[in-house]
Amino acid sequence: MKPFVFQHGQGPWPEGLTLLHAYAIADLSRNPELAELIAGVRAATEGDPLTHIGDDWFHITLYQLSEKPAAQITQVERQAIVGELERGLRDVEPFSITVGSILPYATGLIFDLSPDEPLNTLRATVTRAFEAALGSEATTYKTGVLHLTESYATQEVDLDHFHDIHRRVRRVRPSHAPLRIDSIELVDVTANAEKKTITWESVAPRIPLGSDR
Repeated sequence: MKPFVFQHGQGPWPEGLTLLHAYAIADLSRNPELAELIAGVRAATEGDPLTHIGDDWFHITLYQLSEKPAAQITQVERQAIVGELERGLRDVEPFSITVGSILPYATGLIFDLSPDEPLNTLRATVTRAFEAALGSEATTYKTGVLHLTESYATQEVDLDHFHDIHRRVRRVRPSHAPLRIDSIELVDVTANAEKKTITWESVAPRIPLGSDR
């Protein structure tokens, strides 16, 4: 395990730059079983070189607008993004997924998410909305397999320590929890490389999924 480096497109995230993202927010107050699972992981890894995500900042990254800083996205462009998202998400009904198991990763801890299909449909819809508003070259960021980050590594650990973390988090019970996804948020994101934190400000009111609004 080695220290996490925040990504801006295909390279490191420059200090002081903020970027627009589309997130599915994991609200722990509305998902108590997920809150219990996260508390168990935190307890199992106490003292390890990890910065745990704060309760208010859990999210699934669906899109990063990487090619222009947030400060350069005009109000007209922002309104166009929101309009396209609202139109596209009418055809995506709210759904529930399973969070877990926890996976020790090369640069921290992440939760696997399943099933893939509704998440991939949501990501594709969000991507189409951004492309309709700003063009197909708006991002070079690759979201890969969608996941929920639990913590970022702050320093390198050797293989024995990594295996020990893996053994401890595997014993956390419950090992899975449900998560309801019924909206997304367009947010202006700040990455703090030193503290290993992600925070954001909402750009628009949350955008609900489904036709029954």
